[in-house]
Amino acid sequence: MHPAGLNTTALEPSDLAFLQRIYDHLRTERGMPGNTPAATDLAANIIVLYQQGVRSETDLQSRLDTLMFQRN
Repeated sequence: MHPAGLNTTALEPSDLAFLQRIYDHLRTERGMPGNTPAATDLAANIIVLYQQGVRSETDLQSRLDTLMFQRN
């Protein structure tokens, strides 16, 4: 683990494809335009959760929904 608490393990192309698909789906579902701070936060949260071991699409969506609810 990186001293700042960041996971620096490289993601495989299959990981990136999976994360991109989830990001695209959630962004579309939420009517969120790309290249906005909200879209950047969504992408960052997806990656952090994935690096923490959340690997199922359903679990990622659920955790992201919880994060969004807590911020509002």
